[in-house]
Amino acid sequence: MQNLRDNRDDEVEGTFCHALFEDRMFDEALLVPLIADIALVLKQQEVDPAHRRLAHWVMLGTLRCLFSHFDANDFYKIENLDAEVYGRWSGDYFERFRALMSR
Repeated sequence: MQNLRDNRDDEVEGTFCHALFEDRMFDEALLVPLIADIALVLKQQEVDPAHRRLAHWVMLGTLRCLFSHFDANDFYKIENLDAEVYGRWSGDYFERFRALMSR
């Protein structure tokens, strides 16, 4: 839960959300453990609704950044989102998010 809480405050440096929201960098080394932590939280039999909202907030914020990056009318761009990184996003991470959002 602490990793999710830290990511909720995108001012906390060293988190995936800070890197993505503030630095415009898609940091896979921070994303992978974040996805694992979200999965652990949402896997619980009786998930606290506040924990579910927090997990969904992180995932939706990430999706918003990706959508904004590809919106021609939006000035937000992810600096390191090249074809290789995007391929892993669209082929793996997005599918994990999609599965987690349905929990």
